Amino acid sequence: MAKQPLTENQKIIHSDILRYKKNKLPATFALLGLVFNCLYFMLMYGVFNNYFYKIDIGLSVLITLVSLLAMFLSSEGIKGYNKKYSIVLIVLAAIQIIRIFFFPLQGLRHDALWNTNVFNSAIRYFGIDLSQGVAFTLLVVYLVASAAFLVASAVLGYINCMRLESIKKKIESGEVDIMEVVKQMDAEDAAKEKVQAEAQPEHEEVQ
Repeated sequence: MAKQPLTENQKIIHSDILRYKKNKLPATFALLGLVFNCLYFMLMYGVFNNYFYKIDIGLSVLITLVSLLAMFLSSEGIKGYNKKYSIVLIVLAAIQIIRIFFFPLQGLRHDALWNTNVFNSAIRYFGIDLSQGVAFTLLVVYLVASAAFLVASAVLGYINCMRLESIKKKIESGEVDIMEVVKQMDAEDAAKEKVQAEAQPEHEEVQ
């Protein structure tokens, strides 16, 4: 059975509900972006190769730590319907995509995604030995997944923030009266029940 579209009154009530609950889904997406960033961090900096022993790695670690903090703060910000954090999340997503072209891609191009100073040259990750190709693929997947969740958080969070702002303005201006909307919905439900009750005997007679 196809789902019936919401009435105008139902849309108003759905928007009004936002005033009484946190913006949890976008916040969860932001935290998932953080989780995938952590997985990237654990794999990337578990590579013991002389190619990475330079000042760039220090800058990369700093960027990673700052981005982790920014993702967590953005998650809390978007949970509280602060739409400014949507911009921060988009910027963080862009950074994640850009990072693909630095250590993961450069490491693969320079044949550096393997260990040079331990007995086993394969990268050990959660007890599994990874080849360079697999390690590179995982690094890219983690960064892309992180970026995707951050974008989803930003877009959905912004939409909910705008819905909340809109309903607040309408209530404050008197354009919308929630109590009146509830009364109208009760009247609509009563009318539907009456129609269904009248239709029921006719259906029984046909049978």
